[in-house]
Amino acid sequence: MKTILIVDDDPRMLELLKHYLRKEEVSALTASDGEEGLSLFNGTSVDLVIIDIFMPNMDGIQTILEIKQKQKDCKILVISGGGEFTGLEYLKQAKALGANEALVKPFTQDDFLNTVRVMLA
Repeated sequence: MKTILIVDDDPRMLELLKHYLRKEEVSALTASDGEEGLSLFNGTSVDLVIIDIFMPNMDGIQTILEIKQKQKDCKILVISGGGEFTGLEYLKQAKALGANEALVKPFTQDDFLNTVRVMLA
């Protein structure tokens, strides 16, 4: 079974993404910020990290950098809804720093699941 780590400071988004993944053959772990996410990442074998950009304590960009230092081939899906223009710039930056894919919030369940399936294939 594949393991997905979801890192987002919005508890509703964490629950929604876990709900989307409920019928998939995956185990979903959740963290509310980058620090908690890194702690889980360091203690678990993770196949995919889904991470928000704008979070307290440690943002998504810094977390991506830390993850890539530890495991260069880790697959990362970055998500953000931090404003149409600002959010898009941060998504581009995240991809330049190692994120494999990016989705702009709000996204559909189908778009999310299709992206996750392709990334785990």
